[in-house]
Amino acid sequence: MGDDKRLARTVDAGIGYGPRRVDGDLANLEDSWKAKAWDYSDQITVGARVGQTRQKGKFDDLVGLFHDRFQKLSKIIKNQTGQHPSGTIKEIKNRWTDYTRAPACILGIVMEVRRTKTGGRLLELEDISDTMKVFIRADDPAAGSILQDDVIAVQGTFSKEDGEMFWVNSVHYPDILSSMNKGGSSFDPISIAFVSDLHYGSKYFKQKEWDKMITYLNSSAETAQNIKYLVLAGDCVDGIGIYPGHEKNLAITDVYKQYSDFAAMLDKLPDHITPIMSPGNHDAVRPAEPQPMLEADIQQDYSNTVHTGNPGRVNLSGIDLLTYHGKSLDDMIPMMSHVTYENPIEGMKEMLRKRHLAPAWGLRNALSPEEEDQMVIVDRPDIFVTGHTHAHGVEWWRGIPLIVSSTFQGLTDFMQMMGTKPKIGYLTVYNIQNRQTRILSFSEGE
Repeated sequence: MGDDKRLARTVDAGIGYGPRRVDGDLANLEDSWKAKAWDYSDQITVGARVGQTRQKGKFDDLVGLFHDRFQKLSKIIKNQTGQHPSGTIKEIKNRWTDYTRAPACILGIVMEVRRTKTGGRLLELEDISDTMKVFIRADDPAAGSILQDDVIAVQGTFSKEDGEMFWVNSVHYPDILSSMNKGGSSFDPISIAFVSDLHYGSKYFKQKEWDKMITYLNSSAETAQNIKYLVLAGDCVDGIGIYPGHEKNLAITDVYKQYSDFAAMLDKLPDHITPIMSPGNHDAVRPAEPQPMLEADIQQDYSNTVHTGNPGRVNLSGIDLLTYHGKSLDDMIPMMSHVTYENPIEGMKEMLRKRHLAPAWGLRNALSPEEEDQMVIVDRPDIFVTGHTHAHGVEWWRGIPLIVSSTFQGLTDFMQMMGTKPKIGYLTVYNIQNRQTRILSFSEGE
C-alpha cells in the first residue's frame, strides 16, 4: 500500500493540464476531480453497429455508397452553411452566360484534383447530372486541403470569353460549427481516460510502463479514483501478418493468445473502470473500414469490456464520443503539408471540416462499399479521439476536445523506416463535468 501511495504522489506531481473550457456554474473546478467514480453508475449507450452489411463490392454497391455520401453531406452543406446550388451542374453549364458576373453556387463531389504550375487546384466536380472543371487559386485556404471524393460547394463565375473555365471565389465544406461543449453541474463529476496502440504481443510492447499505469489506476490517487471509463482506440494487440516481416517483431505469434492474455491484463483494472474497446488495422477483423467489432469468440474473454466497431459512437454518462483508429491519416499526410504524423490533430480537424473520417477512395486506406457511408460524421460529437500515429496530443477545436491517444509500443524497425518516433505511455484523462484534462506519463524517465 505504501508503494501505491508513493507512485500516486509521483505521477500526480507530474500531471500536465491540457486545454480546457471553464463552466461558470461550478464553484470550484478542482472539486470535480475529488469525486469517486464508484459512487456513480455506468451509463453506456453504444451507437449503431458498423461494417456488418452484406454488400458484395459490386459496381452498383460502390455507386450507392457515393450517392449516400453525396446526399448526406449535401444536406449538411445546405442546412448549415446556407449554400444552395444554382442548379444541377448540367443546368449551370447550359446557362453559363448568366454567371459571368453574378456568382453561381455549385455543389458536387470531387472526382479529380490536379495541382497547377501556379500552385492552384484544378478540380473536376460531379453530381448526378454531369461533371465540370473548376479552378481554385493558390491563395485560397482550401487549395491545400481538398481531397478526391470530398463533397463541397463552390461559388464563382465563368470566364466571359467561352465559359470553359469556372473561377472559384470561395469553397464551403460541410464543416463543424463552433459551439460550447457539454459539461457543468448537470453532468456526473467523473472522468474518461484514453489510450490506444498498445500492440500487446509485439516484442516492443512496453510492459513496464503498462504495469506502472495499472498500479496507479488501482492506487488511492485522486485522478485514478475519478476515472469511470478507459477508452482503447484500436490496435490493442499487434496481430499477425500486418506488414512484410511482421513475424520477426512478435513475442506472441498466436493472435487468439494475444487477445486472451490482453483480456487478463484488463481484468487487473479496478472495478470502477469500464474499458471501451474498438479495433484498428492490427486487429483480427477485416482491414477495410468501417471495421466491425471483434468477433464473439474473442469478446468472450473480456468480462466487462464494452466493444464497438471502428469508427465507434458510444455515449458515456451523457457525453457522445466518436472514436476512430485513424488509418485514413496515412492518405491525408502525403497530400496536406500541415498534417503530419507528429501532429495528427490537424488531420482530425480536416475530418471534422469534411464531416468524413476517410474521404479518399482507393488509396492506402481500404474502404468497404457498405449500404450507406458509415464514415460520414452526421452528428457532431462531444469528444473525438484517434490513435494509429503513435503520437499524443490534446486540443480544443470549435468546442470539441480532440484527443490523440498515446501508444504503449516502442520504436519498431517498421516505424524507423517510416520516420516516426512514438510518444509512449501517456494517459489522457478528461473530466466531463469541469471539462479539464489531466495528462499522466508512465514512460521511463518522465
